[in-house]
Amino acid sequence: MNLLRKTPHLALILILLLTSGCVLVRMLKVKNQLNDFDKNFDLHDKRGLTLVFKNPVLGSDDMVWLMKGEPSGRGKIEKGELWTYVFEKQYVASKDEEGDYDIPVVMVMEYGKLAEMSFPERFLKNLSISLLRKMFISMGNADVSKLRKSASSKFQGKDASEIPTAENVVETLGKPYSIENFGEESKYSYIYYLKKPEGDTGKKNFKFDMEFTVNNKDQSLLQAKGTIRGIKIALDFETVQNEGGPEPQP
Repeated sequence: MNLLRKTPHLALILILLLTSGCVLVRMLKVKNQLNDFDKNFDLHDKRGLTLVFKNPVLGSDDMVWLMKGEPSGRGKIEKGELWTYVFEKQYVASKDEEGDYDIPVVMVMEYGKLAEMSFPERFLKNLSISLLRKMFISMGNADVSKLRKSASSKFQGKDASEIPTAENVVETLGKPYSIENFGEESKYSYIYYLKKPEGDTGKKNFKFDMEFTVNNKDQSLLQAKGTIRGIKIALDFETVQNEGGPEPQP
């Protein structure tokens, strides 16, 4: 008996796996582009924190798949469209802090491909363009597991001043959804749901989780983790011990 006829859902599962696989291949290509950052990317602060893709890889369909839906806002530009996705911050109960800590992400789609991504200006309050550039470059050397859909990399700061702190995280993202204390370390967690074009936000929508592991002794970051569409990304932080050891590469 035909296996696909016996289990009709298997065909759909295979299609989804193949489709997501193609997206992951293109995401891996973007990751490899980070190894030659200046050739493939640019960072500037003209519209908040903006990452420019000089050699675009991800298409509009890829972004719709990653975000599990269409953008909440669209606008026409000369070479394509301006897309806006809004990540709404979640709280255990009702909102219990002042200020707006939702994360609007503006994407420039030129000729059907992602050409720019812009984040709120507050993201630049504690991280300089040069430091962010080093972090992106470090992600180009990420250890990728296609089976686990994960990527992990390490950022080496030349000294403690280049390592973000818990205070930096809170100033940028606001009050954590939760804080767990493990003695020498603490974990700051944040949860976001994507607003739909019609404006509603709910648990059925796209979910974005972020976790920050903090050294309780000096409040420096040890690790930043994020999960997007089942893809786990982790960035470890450490300082270089300049006791005859090599300096970090720019």
